Amino acid sequence: MSPQPPAANNTTKTSGPALYHNVQTYIKELEISEGQLSSVLKNVYENNQREEFMKRLDDRVKQYDVEIEKLCSKNYQDFVKTFNDLLSVREDTSVLKNQLVENNEKIQALGNSLITKVDQLVLENRKQNNILLSVETLNRYMPVFNIYRQLKNQMKEKKNYYQALKLLEELENNYLPMVKNYRFAQSIHHSLPLIKHDIINETFSDLKDFLETLRVEAVKCGKIANQQMAHKLKIDKKYYLMESELEKIEDDSDLKKLPFDVVDFSPLYKNLHMNQVLGHKANFSDYYRNQRKKQLQLAMNSNSNMEMNESKTERDLLDAYKLYLHNITGFFVIEDQILSSTEGLVDERYMDELFSKALPRLKSIIRKIMEECSNAELMLKLKIIVVLFCITIEEVQFPTIQLSDLLREIREKYYSMLLDKSSEKINLILTEDNYTCMEIDSQEAYNLLMEFFPLDSKETKGESSDEFFRRLPYSGCVPKIFLEIKEFVNNCVKFSEGLNSSQTELDDMIRKPTNRLITERLSENIRQLINRVSLTQLVQIVVNTIYLEKSIDLLEKHLLSVIKANSSKQSGKLQGISVFKDLRSEAETQIYELLNRKIDQLIDLESFNWNMTEAQGQASEYMKLLLNFLKSNLDSFSHLPSKLAQTACVSACRHVAQSLMSQMISPKVKSINYGAIEQLNLDLLQCETFAHSIRVDGLDNETILFCFADVRQIIDLAISKEWSIYLNDYGEANNKYNRVQLNNAQILLEKYEKHVKG
Repeated sequence: MSPQPPAANNTTKTSGPALYHNVQTYIKELEISEGQLSSVLKNVYENNQREEFMKRLDDRVKQYDVEIEKLCSKNYQDFVKTFNDLLSVREDTSVLKNQLVENNEKIQALGNSLITKVDQLVLENRKQNNILLSVETLNRYMPVFNIYRQLKNQMKEKKNYYQALKLLEELENNYLPMVKNYRFAQSIHHSLPLIKHDIINETFSDLKDFLETLRVEAVKCGKIANQQMAHKLKIDKKYYLMESELEKIEDDSDLKKLPFDVVDFSPLYKNLHMNQVLGHKANFSDYYRNQRKKQLQLAMNSNSNMEMNESKTERDLLDAYKLYLHNITGFFVIEDQILSSTEGLVDERYMDELFSKALPRLKSIIRKIMEECSNAELMLKLKIIVVLFCITIEEVQFPTIQLSDLLREIREKYYSMLLDKSSEKINLILTEDNYTCMEIDSQEAYNLLMEFFPLDSKETKGESSDEFFRRLPYSGCVPKIFLEIKEFVNNCVKFSEGLNSSQTELDDMIRKPTNRLITERLSENIRQLINRVSLTQLVQIVVNTIYLEKSIDLLEKHLLSVIKANSSKQSGKLQGISVFKDLRSEAETQIYELLNRKIDQLIDLESFNWNMTEAQGQASEYMKLLLNFLKSNLDSFSHLPSKLAQTACVSACRHVAQSLMSQMISPKVKSINYGAIEQLNLDLLQCETFAHSIRVDGLDNETILFCFADVRQIIDLAISKEWSIYLNDYGEANNKYNRVQLNNAQILLEKYEKHVKG
């Protein structure tokens, strides 16, 4: 919308300098691209300036005609000079054309001579290539006989079939195709299948010998694997060495090599490669897998020494038990190495099939021994051997979920029951809590609290020195939850007593369920609570999470003390710090949402009289209630983290300002009277007074006041009616109303004008 000059009476004829100035302005608007003809003509006729406008317009046209004539006269001489220069170039062009014709004839003559010489050169090159091709063909035939002679010698000696296969492959792929059209090549070709068949038979014979080696060396391989894992976990050697070996000095050399180093895999690799080259890899692989399945079936059968009876001593039982698990461990360690070092011989499906067949039998044997065991000390030894076996098998990427059923039945079930019980207690604690600061009125009660929950806090003391009084920032559920988690840790430790577990394993056994209690059960209970409590309770929950987070260090010290460890040897940290930070963040978000929701309820602008003729002389009742609500709640944030209180204050003030702005420009409000704007001004003044008076640590009052800057400027603009100043200065840095958006100003002005016209 183009700005229109204000006029007291549009029908009054303008005269004098003002008339001249207006007409000149209209003509300038027509000359620039932004000028609109319709609006200019409309203003001319409305102001009765038609004659003066036409006169000034004719003068301007004559002025431009004179300027055009001067411009044409100035450029005419340049045009004449340029045309004369062009005529002088015409003669030079004719000379240049003659020279080009002459040069073309010379080039054609030289080209014909060059073509003749090139044809001679091509002919000579062809002769030379024919000579070289003949020499190369003759040289190609001789290596065929040399390779074939070497192949026959290798097969005759029956020593190195791998080298013979390389010669056969080289002969078949590289040399025979070159001489396939000759009769001697066909004879050689017919003899190759017989040679291949002999090589295949020899590879299967070598494979049988290799499989027997694997069966024999499996026990030693498994023993080394268990030995290395035991040293890593600091498990006593009596859980992997035979009883007869305990008195001897342990050989540490096995710790420096890989478990499968006891087996030489080179025969397998060579035979596999030969069968792959000969196209019998599938048969070779099937034979290997079938034989290994039979070996596993034999290894899975328990021996008579593993049966508990009066004739068997504990020493015999443990030796048989360890030997049995060494054999199973070695079998799968070897298969894992073959899987990772070969391609196509075995695959993941084959490995899963082996383990799925072994697990039921292995699980049945271990369960039977455990169930039959009546000696507690013997059961502990058997259990640690099982733990060592499971961890070793896991190291070679085999799943041990089913195999660990015995441990889960005793440990995981136990932990699961503890988790459920503790979760119910924590949920009851959270439900029954009053979510108000703890108040203690006796020294004995305070000392008792500090004894089982020695956490530093910003406590409030009583005013009188004679009367004991303490107000703690957290509510009663915090120390109760802390005690419940401590009790959970103690119950977990009871399970591990007498297991002679390593420090790392023991720490991990206690820490994992404790972390689950905090990160899964406790966090979920608090998270559900956050979504159903009031704003005041949410504020207390935020404070509680702060002190629950601080209590993690106390829990950490308690955990280390009960497992008799120091912080340098622990396997990790309790994970409650990040959990409570996340919960606090969710609670803070919920606080902001509840604040904004309550603000929306109190700002009842839908029933606001936008057509009131004059203001009430004071702020609206809804605004007083709203600001009292904000003040009381922000005052209660004094013991919260300063960042939360600052964010809540700024968020609430911004929401109030946005609500006022959105209601003014809302499509539901069709028109606005000046009195309504003055009333909004009084409401906004009340908000600004609140912004000056409220005290939030670390937050400047000017920052709070700035939240209302946008709505303040648009209300000032509406009250002052300085629309022309706003439009003229729009986009300028020194604009008095630089925070007022043009669209909002236009909407507000239209609503105001609509009310005036209505």
